[in-house]
Amino acid sequence: MIEKYEVEVILDVYRGDQEDLENIVVEMKAYQKEYENDLVTVLEIKELPIIQTDKRQCIIILQVERDTNNLGRIYESEEEKLFGFDEEE
Repeated sequence: MIEKYEVEVILDVYRGDQEDLENIVVEMKAYQKEYENDLVTVLEIKELPIIQTDKRQCIIILQVERDTNNLGRIYESEEEKLFGFDEEE
């Protein structure tokens, strides 16, 4: 069975480098995974109007899709989510 749910994150970022936002989104996708075969997709990134000139605020909407019949290994740490499983396991 396929389960899907959405996660909404509000993020404050400094204006300027688009690459910083892209890196943050990649990390956010990794952190949302609980199992090895979870699929996390960015549905939307919206910039909110704020008054501060050096920062911007974004809403990032992620969708997590999980096949409960094919979960894969469970992530037991944040490091595993970011860097993958140790090959010795």
